[in-house]
Amino acid sequence: MVHQWKQRLASLSAFGSEAELSAPRVELCANKQAVIEGCAGIVEYSETHVRLNCKTIVLELEGFELCLDHLSSSQLCVSGQLTLLRFLQV
Repeated sequence: MVHQWKQRLASLSAFGSEAELSAPRVELCANKQAVIEGCAGIVEYSETHVRLNCKTIVLELEGFELCLDHLSSSQLCVSGQLTLLRFLQV
């Protein structure tokens, strides 16, 4: 019984590590702000639409008065009134 539990835990740990490497991390603060880590570039940007290249997927945000507040090599922050967050397959 204990052996099965350890195997299951090991497989979950491995899955989490692999998923972290290939997927973006998105942190939302209500509908006012989104902080995205793992973004490879900006595909489209306007006051109502932001589309981001996140390696294996494209992250799409829609809303009103959208603004890129913080942009670095590891993180991007979009603020405004967010109405939609969508993950699109590449």
